[in-house]
Amino acid sequence: MSNDNLKKQYQTTKEKLENVSPAFCLAKWFQVTLHLQNGHNHSCHHPNTHQTTLEELKDNPSTLHNTHFKKKIRKLMLEGVRPKECEYCWKIEDTPGEHFSDRHIKSNDEWAKPFFDEAIDAGCEKNINPKYLEVSFSNSCNFKCAYCLPHISSSWMKELKQYGEYQTTSKHHAFAYLEQLGKMPIIDTSLNPYVKAFWEWWPSLYKDLKTFRITGGEPFMVPDTYRVLEYVADNPNPELSLAINSNLGVEQRLIDKAALSIGKIMDSKNVKDITIYTSLDTWGEQAEYIRYGLNMDLFLRNLYYILEKLPEVQLTFMCTYNLLSITSFRSFLEFILELKNKFKKSHSKYDSRIVLDISYLKDPQFMCANLADQDLLDRMKSDLNFMMANSPNCVASESIGFTDFELNKMLRLTNWAKGGVSQDFKKIQLKDIYIFFSEYDRRRGTNFLKTFPEYENLWLAGKALASQ
Repeated sequence: MSNDNLKKQYQTTKEKLENVSPAFCLAKWFQVTLHLQNGHNHSCHHPNTHQTTLEELKDNPSTLHNTHFKKKIRKLMLEGVRPKECEYCWKIEDTPGEHFSDRHIKSNDEWAKPFFDEAIDAGCEKNINPKYLEVSFSNSCNFKCAYCLPHISSSWMKELKQYGEYQTTSKHHAFAYLEQLGKMPIIDTSLNPYVKAFWEWWPSLYKDLKTFRITGGEPFMVPDTYRVLEYVADNPNPELSLAINSNLGVEQRLIDKAALSIGKIMDSKNVKDITIYTSLDTWGEQAEYIRYGLNMDLFLRNLYYILEKLPEVQLTFMCTYNLLSITSFRSFLEFILELKNKFKKSHSKYDSRIVLDISYLKDPQFMCANLADQDLLDRMKSDLNFMMANSPNCVASESIGFTDFELNKMLRLTNWAKGGVSQDFKKIQLKDIYIFFSEYDRRRGTNFLKTFPEYENLWLAGKALASQ
């Protein structure tokens, strides 16, 4: 689809949503991420999660999605009240200029737009099956990314138990905070009532799904992932888009096992399409520092193996853009551009197997890109200009560039970052940068200033504040 047509679709969807209310979003009805390791969920990945209580779950496994809390949010949306938990989109929509937020983008998707009337008919009280389901069965993970959390990564959990919590202001990784929110994971999957409820719900849920996505932790390390793939291989759903998140940093035998299972599904044409989502936030040793556990050589070897072994699979890079992404991001963009053109679907300049999906990090706040100084903001603007210069309208006729979807994500990120923060708030975050990454280096044998020499001024400012 051309970029102009996509814009028109977003605009049409936006107008249709506004006719219901200025707060209406189909994601609250049809999209859900289930964190079964602790019973939490959220509809849209931007709001914080909330828990399905065991009392709610007792009579109906679909309350993994249709919680009392979510029904209240649906009611607010239908009444035209902006839920506070959706501030990610409100910030985008309130930024000067014409922008499409994820409320518009998600509601335009194939799992949402055709079911507009179904959401209206369901109202805020009726239990409804999602069309887009993302599920995490476990927090098992071999990475411990700087911005991640122990209930999502077992490696983070192990480190915090060994060394204790980081003494930052935000307490982003604090056990006490996670316990207060009910986010501590249930380690033994066989005893997990949320996993049990999922498999009870699965047969009736599966037939309604348009998109099903397995996340983690690291899904290729979890047996339930392969149980799902076996079920899909035995139960055709030709309208289903199947997706799996992976850090692509696991050993070869697991990549082989996953490729074999996915290949069987593709060969039998049991689903409409399959996408593998992987994560990279910048390039080279700076990417390895942020996503601790990442080995770029292994990552690239597994990436090319998947793309060549499974030629019908699409691959999307999820970029959690943060303060430390900025200085090596151009190299990452150049790699994406090269990959897009190496793995084309057709001769169309819009038709690559490779997609870049950029979202800005909002927590922990000391890693947010809106702390950037002017030099870093200038780099971001330069990268945006690079993407624009390599958009389909600017590149050679047979080359694939960055799509409007990708450009819009980078544009709104840049506009958000240059909005900045107050000086008092920035001082707290600079102090946390120094406290967190000093301890990070001590525990992991890394070196912040050696890896990020361009951030010396921010580092020294944080050090001075921490010593006061």
